Amino acid sequence: MHNTLTYYNMLTKRSSNTIALFILLITMFSCDNYTQEANKITLSIEISGDNKYDEVRLQKVNSDYSIELVKTGNFQDKTLEFEIFVSESTLYRLDFIGRSSIDIILNDTDVSVLINDNEGLFKYDIEGSPDTNILRSISSKISDYRSEIRELNIEFISANEERNIQLINSIRESVSFKKNQFELSLKEFLRSVDKSLAVLIFSDYLSIDENVVFWEGIYNSYFDEFKSNSYFINFENKLKKIKAVSVGSIAPEIILNDTNGKPISLSSFRGKYVLLDFWAAWCRPCREENPNILENYNRFKDQGFEVYQVSLDRNKEDWLKGIEQDKLPWINVSDLKYYQSEAAVLYNINKIPSAFLLDPNGIIIAKNIELRGINLTKKLSEIFN
Repeated sequence: MHNTLTYYNMLTKRSSNTIALFILLITMFSCDNYTQEANKITLSIEISGDNKYDEVRLQKVNSDYSIELVKTGNFQDKTLEFEIFVSESTLYRLDFIGRSSIDIILNDTDVSVLINDNEGLFKYDIEGSPDTNILRSISSKISDYRSEIRELNIEFISANEERNIQLINSIRESVSFKKNQFELSLKEFLRSVDKSLAVLIFSDYLSIDENVVFWEGIYNSYFDEFKSNSYFINFENKLKKIKAVSVGSIAPEIILNDTNGKPISLSSFRGKYVLLDFWAAWCRPCREENPNILENYNRFKDQGFEVYQVSLDRNKEDWLKGIEQDKLPWINVSDLKYYQSEAAVLYNINKIPSAFLLDPNGIIIAKNIELRGINLTKKLSEIFN
């Protein structure tokens, strides 16, 4: 599955000796959101060990995933202090150039970072920032889960090479079970901790789109305390956008040009069940899914099933070639703007393939994984048979 770049992707691509917390932030905020009075705090860093550190950078992690340099400093007798003004609970990063980094949440109290770098093992403790400790706990849980999945992936590759169908199916069931158990456990933990920016930061890891009810609960419980916090405002805006294209909502209108330059509206297919599918010719998983969509289209088209496919291609020739190669007979539209497509932005598309099934009234009745592979056939069979 093809994804747009996220802060989580950026973190996981950093070097192996980087202590990176798995952090996903929300969308960009405006300076107008800052109404709180700034508090002056001291961030103290003390290090033990024989390794020498040059410049240390204090960076602010903005909610659009960008990194803003705040201050730089150097250790004096293995200690360093930064004095900064903080107006709200905010995510920062201490970047030890060429060595490692620490993500930390600062509020209105002084914070101490105690680093033990003996024998080249970069370990640290945080005092004065309970939010950072929550952030670390969440990250640790995610890291443990990812390790378990990696082990299963290794087993899966081996089973696939041996064509051991029974073992392949067993591993798939194990992955599905572990995913469900992990998400339940993570939700319970996020509910149980004190209200913290750390919870909001992970709203993109535990997908809002797939866990709307859970995140609505977080929103309601956090509102009074966090309503003026810029990260919360961005979380609120994202939640509203996702709810607008959730199951049960009326699908927002799309009007884009087809391959001949003729504008075609999504609403023009009212009265039919419509698969709204986002794809691109360069997306291999999309191309692999097209034969499945085609098979279902041929099976159910005479019963009132239609496909409205939105391409996120940037090159028209590539788009047309993909349609021709996959023999796609239905409506294909595009503005050739990649993930900046008006339709992609409207439907919060950050990975493809992505799909929505609309009923004859234009109401979304299923989306994404519910409409892939055999699931699409099962869903359409429930409707038409």
